[in-house]
Amino acid sequence: MQVRTNRRKTLFGAALLSCFLGQLVAEPAWAAEDAAEAGEAGRQAEAVAAERTDDTPSWQESTLTGDWGGARKRLYDAGVQADLIYTADYLRNKAGGLQHGGAYMGHVDLVLQFDGEKLFGWTGGSAFLQLISNSGGRVNLNYVGSLMGVDNLEAPVNRTGVFKAWLQQAFLDDKASLRLGLYPIDSEFYVTDASGVFLHPSFGMAAEVANFGSLAGPSIYPTSTYAARLRVDPDPAWYAMLAVSRGIPSERIATAGPNVSWQNGTGSMLIGEIGFSPIKARLLRESTPAEAKDDFVPISKLAVGMWRFSPRFPQLVAVDAADEPLLATHWGAYFLAEQTVFRVPESNRDLAAFVRYGFTDGRTNTLDYSLSVGFSFRGPFAAREKDTFGIAATRAHAGPQGRAQLSDELGEPLSSTAETAVEMTYRAQLAPGVVLQPLVQRILSPGLYLPNATVAGVRLQLAL
Repeated sequence: MQVRTNRRKTLFGAALLSCFLGQLVAEPAWAAEDAAEAGEAGRQAEAVAAERTDDTPSWQESTLTGDWGGARKRLYDAGVQADLIYTADYLRNKAGGLQHGGAYMGHVDLVLQFDGEKLFGWTGGSAFLQLISNSGGRVNLNYVGSLMGVDNLEAPVNRTGVFKAWLQQAFLDDKASLRLGLYPIDSEFYVTDASGVFLHPSFGMAAEVANFGSLAGPSIYPTSTYAARLRVDPDPAWYAMLAVSRGIPSERIATAGPNVSWQNGTGSMLIGEIGFSPIKARLLRESTPAEAKDDFVPISKLAVGMWRFSPRFPQLVAVDAADEPLLATHWGAYFLAEQTVFRVPESNRDLAAFVRYGFTDGRTNTLDYSLSVGFSFRGPFAAREKDTFGIAATRAHAGPQGRAQLSDELGEPLSSTAETAVEMTYRAQLAPGVVLQPLVQRILSPGLYLPNATVAGVRLQLAL
């Protein structure tokens, strides 16, 4: 892409030079001076245009520590981008649930991205490495008792290690790519940008997929495993993805390391997704004409997906005449939609809405479906374009076998068939690299048997 851009600039410059030389022959000296001024203005405009198309990150505007005295820029030019993020949450259950109380949870992300062409001359090649470290307590486990969880940082066991580590090869003029390595499926599948502001886990990977009702679960935070992912973008408005990964044995989740080895996995998971952008297909008109050429990117996606595990797994409670567990295929499907529905003219302030629905076979999974809806407003105030306000609700329903299993484990009947959570949050950009995000959640029937809970707290995030 850069080579073609440079070639166009060269041809454009040659044409300008030819016109300029012709004017020098035909016009007097004063005209030459005017032409020189016009040429300088053209060069300045070209410099501004080049600056706008430069994809170098602006560390001064997005991090606390800036460019490290030029070290980050030198690394980036050489093909390495380094990012370090620290996130701290404090949440407290104020009512209902298991008991009142709160806890701090900390999380560190070290992310390294590698450009294969800059580093090794590897055309279309790239790599990604992410190390994570968790610390602190467990609000949901000790105080709330929700089936869906309350915080997307909470993990069964605190651990430090590699979370993502993959190589990628792009081909077909960047219309396709193949990714291999440690790969969590929730980094690309079943994802909506409009729900990314929320802390509740179900606005990331939906509850019915994340739930480990059977003996195998998906490769998602905080435990990943080996996978291969193929993505094809035949048209700017369309994409298709397919991934196969090793299943993670659910009985080892509480003690597993940062990843599960191929030998110790359980079966395999296959997941596919097809997506479409109405705006890119020009079925919906952007709120700002294309000729304005601003940097606003609207949210616009419709997608459907399906996943299944192999081999077959024991059902949760169903047995045959010999009292042996019946086997069934562990599978599910989902639909999602998100769209910018309003934009404040000539700004990056917009309102986006989302809806997601997913279901499972209901025999090997505790939850048989979930539904999430909500909206997020980027730049709710004119002077706060980098802030985001959001409100959303999610509901997870347990199937007959899931309810029977939960009731048997509790030793008492359940009081509900579904759990519902509503979250309201405000993400405030206080300074470059500093985010403060208060939130409140109302959780109805946590665990399908506990009294309604009210969780409040705050997130502090530092990009270093």
